[in-house]
Formats: sequence, structure tokens, C-alpha cells
Amino acid sequence: MGSIDQNLVFRQILSLLPATRLACPLMNYDEKKLPDSALVKAFILGILFQWGSHRDISENIRARKSIQRELGLASISHSQLSRRLFDLDTNLLVDLLGQLAQAFWILQRHAVGINSLVGILRIIDGTYVKLPDSASCWTAISKVSSGIKLHLRIVVASADSVFPEKMVASTGNVADSDAVNHLIDEDALYVMDRGYAHKTKMGGWLARNSQFLVRIRKTFRFETLRAYSPTHPAVCRNELVSIQTRPEILRYIEFKDEEGTTFRLLTNRLDLSEEDILETYKNRWYIELFFKWIKQHLKVDHIYSQSPKGIWNQMYLTLITFALIELMRLIHQPKKSAWDFLRQVRVYSFLPISRLLANCNRRLRKSKGRQKVPERIPIEIKYGEDVAIVDPIAKEHFLKKG
Repeated sequence: MGSIDQNLVFRQILSLLPATRLACPLMNYDEKKLPDSALVKAFILGILFQWGSHRDISENIRARKSIQRELGLASISHSQLSRRLFDLDTNLLVDLLGQLAQAFWILQRHAVGINSLVGILRIIDGTYVKLPDSASCWTAISKVSSGIKLHLRIVVASADSVFPEKMVASTGNVADSDAVNHLIDEDALYVMDRGYAHKTKMGGWLARNSQFLVRIRKTFRFETLRAYSPTHPAVCRNELVSIQTRPEILRYIEFKDEEGTTFRLLTNRLDLSEEDILETYKNRWYIELFFKWIKQHLKVDHIYSQSPKGIWNQMYLTLITFALIELMRLIHQPKKSAWDFLRQVRVYSFLPISRLLANCNRRLRKSKGRQKVPERIPIEIKYGEDVAIVDPIAKEHFLKKG
């Protein structure tokens, strides 16, 4: 029975957590009742299963023996969870995310990115997370809105695999450009939107030999050194330029999309063609999809804590939860989409992993293609006049009245 319990899906996911710091006795010296390892796992399960409050997490722990065995405790109060989330060292979570990123790269060691010529992409952007009015004493950005920002760097290893490598959280009034240098520290091509296009920042990237592709504003000033005739139909300008504060030569591409919007791009990757630059910038959309994914499927905007540190810890725990699911997917079902795999994990979490894999690998019946749609027969509506007062009226009645 013990071996079966060990193979439960949720325990297999939690087993991917690096144990080096979580299991360190010095990190848990004063917290014998709820050590860091149990606390982190409890909140990961809360985020994974969308348990909406500390009380929900507490009651689910109390209701399931398998969770109790994994956490090493029979029960824990919701107030203890709240206090410990605030006390938890955020640097521990930063280290955990970094170690999971290393595990990701072991699995993706042969990845070359979407385009092997362009290489691995690292995309930087920020997203706003609205907070309740109770946080307006420290996160207000207007009279009616309060919130924080997540400044994030994701890596695009392939067309169907992205991973959150690094995050910097801030209050909502912090500009994107103030966080960007905390996110650039790897050898890759960084893709960014125009909120990051500042000459001072750009000069620092050039001094560090960092590769970048950034959208610039219309007011951004540079000196044209040489102009080329565009070869791509969407490109209006293709030039070698200088930002004047640095000696390096940069490439300037100006193009219009299908809706006529003008995009102005600056990069120090002089080896890329116009088409490569356009396609690379369009891949910036991956981070927008990632933000939408974690907000929709992991409810990153559903806050457990009212304290700043507790909120920062929850943001990291959300990314760690995504990281664990992505690692699990790459190990067992790399052809499944992230959402499809998460959906099935939630169904099979308290069953042996063999059941999950059997369901993922089951043979689906082939579609017979689009069938001829038969004529629709009007469906008789039963109004239940014997239990309600009904005077039916359709929308068309008001449309005809104008």
C-alpha cells in the first residue's frame, strides 16, 4: 500500500522539488510544527487545485491521509498557514525557482529555440495583478485601483515549451525599465517591448555584450549610418544606426502589421534577416500567453495574504507550481499541451500515475470529418406552468420594436 501511495500523481509532482534547502534543519529550527518543506508543498497544492483560502487548504489537508503523509503532519490551522506564509524566506523560493530552471534545461539540453539561426529566446515583460482595496495603503496606483506588477523573464526553448526563469515583483507604480536589469543575466537574445527601450539601459546591455531585440518609441533618437532597400513587403525601413551614446552599430527595422500599426525595432543582432527579426519579435506574444495562462488556470490574482511579503511569496509559489507541472509534462507527456496536461493532472492527482499515463496515451477514435448538418427541428420548450407563472417573450420581439 505504501508503494502505491508513493506513486500518486500529486506526490510524483512534489518529488520534483529540490530537497537541498527545503530539508535543511537550520531552515526549520523554530518551526517544528510546520516546517518550510510542508508549508511550500501545502501552498503548491492549494494553487494547483485552486483551493481558495487558508481554511480550504487546512480542511483539504485534514481530509486526505495521502496529503498528511506527504507533508508529515495530520492537520494545521488556517491561522498557522497565514502566519507562516508571511514568515517564509522569499530567497528560499527564488532559489527553488532557479533550481527548477536548471532541471528544465537538463530536459531541454538539445533545444535550439523556435528558429535555430536565431537561437534561444528570452522574453521580458511585466503584467499587472489587481489587488483588493485592503491593499490600497501601499499599492495604490489611482483613486480606484491598487495592484502589483510581476516583471518576468521566460525562456522559449521550442514552439511548445516555455518556462519562467526569473521574476522580480514590485508595486504597481514601478516602471518596467526599472526592473529590466534584474532580469538580464544569461547569454541569449532578449526580446522586449517599448517600455524597456531607454538609451541608458541599452548602453548597459551593449557594454555587457547582451543580445537584444527591443521595440522603440517614435520619439527615440538615433543616427542613421547606412540605409538599405527593404526586401520584405511589410518592412518600410532597414538601416544600420547608432544610438550616439555608444560606438556599437545597431540594426533598425520599421514595419507595419496587417492592421497598419507601425513597429520600430532595434537590435544588435546584425546577422538576422528582415524576416527573422519580424518573426522573432512576433514571438514576444509567448509571454502574453503565459501571463494569460497563469491568471486563468492558476488564479495568480486570487490573493491568499494581505501582507506584502506574503503576496510576493505567493507569486513565487505560483511560478514554482507552473514549473513543476511543466517538468512533469516534459518527463511523461511532452506532446500534450500545458493546459491539457494540467487538466488531466487535476483529475488523476490522487490516483497512481499509471492511471494518468494510461488516460493520456489512450487511443482516440478517428474523426469521420465534417458531417452534413441535418435540418434543425424546432424544440418544444416546456415552461412548467404548473409550478411557475410564465408569459413567454423572445428577444426578437424587442428587436422588431426597434
